[in-house]
Amino acid sequence: MSDYVVKIALVASIILMGYNISEFIASFKTVNEKIEAFLGMAKENSATSADLRRSNFILSCGLSVAYACLIYFSDVVLWLVVLIALKFVLTLFVSDKLLVQILRDGSISKKNYLVSKLDSFFNAAIGFAFALILVL
Repeated sequence: MSDYVVKIALVASIILMGYNISEFIASFKTVNEKIEAFLGMAKENSATSADLRRSNFILSCGLSVAYACLIYFSDVVLWLVVLIALKFVLTLFVSDKLLVQILRDGSISKKNYLVSKLDSFFNAAIGFAFALILVL
């Protein structure tokens, strides 16, 4: 079973890295266009702020827990799994803070844009590092 888990964790690490690289290289203009589209869809579906925050939390938390479990069952040392979990808790906090600002202001500040860039960079680095760890 461990061999299958390692392969799935490797694919998940590559996906994590790729997604976060795309978020890292996105320009401020592109991010604002995504925000406008997101707010338009939220308005069409009559979603409340609480609904959006809850769905963001559930999705982000679920994916983070699934990834941490894959890494854990891939026989990676426990302290690295704990570091991943702590990093994903920080990412969850940053994500919620950005969502609250977007829902309140309808846009993202330059400061929070840079914070999201930094968070994406570190998440991409985590994906890359664990892809290497799992291969070696």
